[in-house]
Amino acid sequence: MLNSYQLDEKLMPILRQMEKTGVKLDINFLEKLAQKIDLKLTELEETLYGLVGHKFNLNSPSQLAKVLYEELKISPEKCGIKKKKTHHSTSASSLIKIRSLHKSIDQILIYRELAKLKNTYVDPLPKLVDQTQRLHTTYAIDTTTGRLSSKNPNLQNIPASGKIAKSDFSWGSEIRKAFVAAKGYKLIVADYSQIELRIAAHFSTDINMTKTFQEGHDIHAATAKELGVDRRTAKVINFGILYGMSAYGVSETLKIPPEEAQVLIDRYFNSYTGLAHYIQNVIGEAHENGFVETLLNRRRYIPEINSPIERIRRFGERVAINTPMQGTAAEIIKLAMLELHPKLNKNAKMIMQIHDELVFEVKDSEIDDSLKKIKNAMENVIKLKVPVLVNLSVGDNWAETKEIKV
Repeated sequence: MLNSYQLDEKLMPILRQMEKTGVKLDINFLEKLAQKIDLKLTELEETLYGLVGHKFNLNSPSQLAKVLYEELKISPEKCGIKKKKTHHSTSASSLIKIRSLHKSIDQILIYRELAKLKNTYVDPLPKLVDQTQRLHTTYAIDTTTGRLSSKNPNLQNIPASGKIAKSDFSWGSEIRKAFVAAKGYKLIVADYSQIELRIAAHFSTDINMTKTFQEGHDIHAATAKELGVDRRTAKVINFGILYGMSAYGVSETLKIPPEEAQVLIDRYFNSYTGLAHYIQNVIGEAHENGFVETLLNRRRYIPEINSPIERIRRFGERVAINTPMQGTAAEIIKLAMLELHPKLNKNAKMIMQIHDELVFEVKDSEIDDSLKKIKNAMENVIKLKVPVLVNLSVGDNWAETKEIKV
């Protein structure tokens, strides 16, 4: 088995080939989307001016701060909003704290996020394509974490789904509709299912978690049953634990008191005692050694772990908890890419890697054969103590693929 650094070296030619191939963009779709967003932004502006009583520059933090904290009489101190050099913060996290105090806040959040989508993706992307309307990103491997990144443009930050703030439309997922297959081809999206939680089960050998995965059950539903909460809450806690989230972090995400969040965390670790012991051991070893390692022996040094400053030390502990899981997930998908590359021909190309997801552009006549190859390689490239599963979907564009059982 290759170690993590040898894997990176062997993967480089494959990344260069993916960059050269690129992905086709529907420029006309993006131009129409830009027009729709402009209309929505104008509508939001008029609504906000009506709610506030006058026009102001929505893109000026100082003017917005004056409107919120002086004209609308929202007390920033009572809401825990810090003051910068000239005015109190109007960041998204600050606005979320006061969103219930005036109906304009949600409109401001929608406006900002929509403007950001347009300025970051909808307007720039058409200018970056080549003569065949294909977009070419640049991939790099983070030397610390081992994760793949994408830049110029960054494809990994393009929204997958979901509504903006409390908008009535899923604007974010619209952008992915512009990523299309060439004529006579389809896109295949292969997404690792809950891979970091499966890796956590492998490392920790937690009895309950391992049993859930081995029996093919939904880990979030199983956790929900253990904790007596709904599936969404269980999902937040499942992933929150992997990222070293504190009771305060859980309370902020779920909008519940910190005391209640701590009760849920305690109950979680009582249900998954093997995972609790694993996390304690990882933190202890990181304090002693100053580093943690992934499955393929990528070492990450964590100088913060022994800081005398609690805030910095806690950050180091969160890094220690998450790095083995996140780094190993990156290694598994890179192994799969290395395994798949020689098995795919000119009519089936790997064109994007996005977090735990691989995207392929495949000729219509080779879809079935490619699906089998992709599934087999991604699920069997490495053996864990629990099954590794991949969700496969096929479609004409990145946003509208339909799940396929293979």
